Amino acid sequence: KRFAAKEAFSKALGLGLRGPMTLLSLQVLNDARGRPVASPRNELEPYLRERGLVAHVSLSDEVDSAVAFVILEQTGR
Repeated sequence: KRFAAKEAFSKALGLGLRGPMTLLSLQVLNDARGRPVASPRNELEPYLRERGLVAHVSLSDEVDSAVAFVILEQTGR
């Protein structure tokens, strides 16, 4: 599921898996309520902040498959 979220994030961003978006530059964690959240690191964090982008992540899975949706919302800079 976490890999699917990283892939969905890279596609929503429109960069694919190339700088500043790499597999190591994004962690997918759970918040206090158990909801998935995107936690950018390294060069990705300032890239998103400078553009006013906030990620919304949804994950789901079955026995043999997983799906992830990522919406990038542009907020005030």
